[in-house]
Amino acid sequence: MVERVLHLWNDGFSVDDGQLYRYDDPANARTLEMINRGTAPLEIMNVERGQAVDVKLEAHRGEDYVQPKKKWKPFTGGGQRLGSPVPGASSTSTPVATSSTSVPASASVASSQGADVNESEPTVTLQIRLADGTRLPSRFNTSQTIGEVYAFVDRASASSASRSYTLATTFPTKELSDKSQVLGEMAEFKRGGGVVVQKWA
Repeated sequence: MVERVLHLWNDGFSVDDGQLYRYDDPANARTLEMINRGTAPLEIMNVERGQAVDVKLEAHRGEDYVQPKKKWKPFTGGGQRLGSPVPGASSTSTPVATSSTSVPASASVASSQGADVNESEPTVTLQIRLADGTRLPSRFNTSQTIGEVYAFVDRASASSASRSYTLATTFPTKELSDKSQVLGEMAEFKRGGGVVVQKWA
């Protein structure tokens, strides 16, 4: 059982310390309808299918949404020794072990840069949710393409590099199959970012 807090603000709704889903955004109409019926989609609750979740409702009457400050979280991944474990020994004598550490769906990984982000140019923030439940926040320039997002996912996840998958947006779901599309020209990311979900093919 996991616990989630659904916040209702003057201008929209949010889950825990997450982003704001505006009431006036047509892309959120289906989600808002589900909430009004007493249910909520798995995507915004960050839970796996079949997982028990206790949703608490908090109505902030007369208050507009304010982005909460980021809370510091200790590193939860696994460490790997680099090079030789014996000082002075040749690094070729002991192979370096490599592994892929899976992060539970309830945890979020550290924010990551996209490929070759130019800080002097406009950027978009993508909340990439991998098929194994890992959350992978990342930044890209608006001039970069969907193909570069795929390449970033391949580098960030060993299983993604060896298995076929697709990326898609949410609310409504749209498969991102055209890898030549420029991020800044896509309506889904006009507000400076969005959520991208990975699905195994």
